[in-house]
Amino acid sequence: MTLNTELSLEWILSAIGFTLAFLIGLWQYIRAQQQEKVGLLLPLIGEFESDEELQAACHLFDYDAGTFTLKGKEYQFRNDDLLKAMEVVEWDQEWPPLQEAMREVLDRYFDFFGKLASFLDIRLLRFEELKYFYYYLELLAGIEGYKGKGFEAALTQYLEAYRFRGCRRCLDDYRRLPRSEREELQLTGGDGSRL
Repeated sequence: MTLNTELSLEWILSAIGFTLAFLIGLWQYIRAQQQEKVGLLLPLIGEFESDEELQAACHLFDYDAGTFTLKGKEYQFRNDDLLKAMEVVEWDQEWPPLQEAMREVLDRYFDFFGKLASFLDIRLLRFEELKYFYYYLELLAGIEGYKGKGFEAALTQYLEAYRFRGCRRCLDDYRRLPRSEREELQLTGGDGSRL
């Protein structure tokens, strides 16, 4: 009994054709998936950059003092004002206008990161595809070092008490990244020395 090991030319060409068709189809599928992700990410980035409340919150976390504008009104703030605005209270109280405005933009900001977490949950995006937002996540993840004592506890309590679990998840995912993949912020003092 002998096995016939000769392959016909027709069979070889069919196998090569099938393999090429499969690889081209796979390449087109991967390319279409990437285009869909770009189509999802670009509006998110556009919303983040153009939304007045989100930009005000970015300003609050990025600077130790300054001004932000909300609904045509300009507010001046310092870090201690932000810390007061992040205070968790059992019953909603009458907030001074500055803290009320700050709480409004903080809620919008944390909701936005919750939206990003929902896209991660349903696997429309992978966390690594959110690199545009790493800078802002770094500001939150290292808030104690960037803003001062008491901010980390205040942020944790605020996110937990007001159920911003999506934002919390984004922060946890960001903290799990290797140090080499995180956004390294260079803080300098007024004399140019590195802090």
